Formats: sequence, C-alpha cells, structure tokens
Amino acid sequence: MKVVVKAYLFLQETLGNEEITLELPENTSVRGLLQILERNYGMPQKLYYAGGYLTLLEEDRLIGLNVLINGRSIKQLDDINTLLANGSIVSLFPPAAGG
Repeated sequence: MKVVVKAYLFLQETLGNEEITLELPENTSVRGLLQILERNYGMPQKLYYAGGYLTLLEEDRLIGLNVLINGRSIKQLDDINTLLANGSIVSLFPPAAGG
C-alpha cells in the first residue's frame, strides 16, 4: 500500500523532505511507520538543542509529536496502534512555540 508522509516545521529538515511517499506492507500501524522513518530516514526519538532536548517518541508513546491521519488525530483513533490504509496521508507535527 502507498502512504504519503508530510513533515512540518523542523521535521522537514530531519526527514530530508516535506513529503515522502512510502510503499508499506498491509496492516502497518503508526508505530510501524515511525520505526521505518527512524530506521530509513533518521527520524530521531529526541531532538537536541542548546537548552537541552525535546523528546518526540519514547518506546511506544508519542510525547512531543502530533500525528494526524487524513487530518484526524490518532488520539481520536487507536493512537500509535492505528492501522494505515492505502492512500493515507500521515502528517507529523512537532510541538511549536512562538509568541
């Protein structure tokens, strides 16, 4: 199945592209997708900066990473165990700060 991953803010630089189209096995979950992104694209579990670090992922929990599938938060679905479908658009948003 084909899935489109869209990265926002500094995750674009981390993943090397704003949008990635992946061919995934059927029944791949968000957890499986994140493992593939970590292994093949260098998506970090933690981001380091001058003041310390920001945890995005910790084992089986999303901490500082918001994931949407077709515009819907996975928190409204089956969280990290949500299964992806052919044609899904997965959006990855790190926490944002501003003023």
